Amino acid sequence: MASPSVPLDPFGPTAARVHIDVDLPRPKTPTVDLHNHMRIRAADDFVKPHLPAEGANTAYRYSDPRSRQIYDRIHASRMAEWTDVNTRLADMDKMHIDVAAVSCLPPQFYYMVEPSVGIETSQIVNDGIAANINGHPERFVGLGTVPMQDTDLALEELDRCINELGFRGIQIGARVLDEELSAERFEPFWARCEELDIPIFIHPSSFASPRFSRHHLANVIGNPLDTTVAVHYLIFDGVMARHPDLKIYLSHGGAFAAAYGARMDHAFGARPDCRDHIDELPSTYLKRFFVDTLVFAPDQLQYLVEKFGADHVVLGSDYPADMADYNPIELVYQVEGLSETARENICGMNALRLMKLDERRFTR
Repeated sequence: MASPSVPLDPFGPTAARVHIDVDLPRPKTPTVDLHNHMRIRAADDFVKPHLPAEGANTAYRYSDPRSRQIYDRIHASRMAEWTDVNTRLADMDKMHIDVAAVSCLPPQFYYMVEPSVGIETSQIVNDGIAANINGHPERFVGLGTVPMQDTDLALEELDRCINELGFRGIQIGARVLDEELSAERFEPFWARCEELDIPIFIHPSSFASPRFSRHHLANVIGNPLDTTVAVHYLIFDGVMARHPDLKIYLSHGGAFAAAYGARMDHAFGARPDCRDHIDELPSTYLKRFFVDTLVFAPDQLQYLVEKFGADHVVLGSDYPADMADYNPIELVYQVEGLSETARENICGMNALRLMKLDERRFTR
């Protein structure tokens, strides 16, 4: 492993907090990054003829020319980080990440293509992830993608991911085109996820809008907003009530819902249409979600620990994007008053339990 004095700061240290000047502390137990992405270029090549004219990235479509130019430059400059395992391993060492649960680049959900194309692209993505990580079982686990535009095909690929490829969970978008995740047709999907007892990582594709065209707001606001809407539908439409054993974890610290759950509770009490499918306070269901640490500032992470409990917070970096935290363990150690057991749980043990993995598999 790299020395603590060699940080990985490809975009400079985050401006959201003051950083630790001395060698970074870290837990004795394995550290697990549950939020990082890999791009499978073969899937891009395969799906390109089937994409709509505007492409797969809705945030990019609504961005102004300056934001697009910066996105293109950054993405191209980090192609090795997106695609090359050895580059990733070296960066994990610098970040003191022992294990990465690898999921695809979110635009590679490809929910907008025909189902027959969607199942093929999902298979290419999942096979590509497996091919990249299988040589390093002590450092990587896989999270699959499934073609959510067709429930039966999603179930088929879900079973293949878990039972054939050996993945430990899946990543899905916060919506499927114009459908919410609480749509009735997804009930068999949620039931199967419950039965398999796997974590489901919900990642946004941006709540794209012309209002978010400047200042990277399609990501800064749009991404957490997309997740926020998904959480509200999963709660108010009763998915969390009907499937109490679901293990869903949310990117970006649980998005805006994590910070403003009391508004849901107020609506539950004030309006009968907010009680149609649930009989407990919405915050009761909200606290069943797992959230990642990607909130950048110690006081915000401290709030999440207090609200959700240290057993429902997992480490997440968003590697290798510009909006990532490349020193996520530092953030955990900047939260005052946490016990070492709580830090160990947040930095890795919670993730291992979610994925039903034995920590002895990941000796450092």
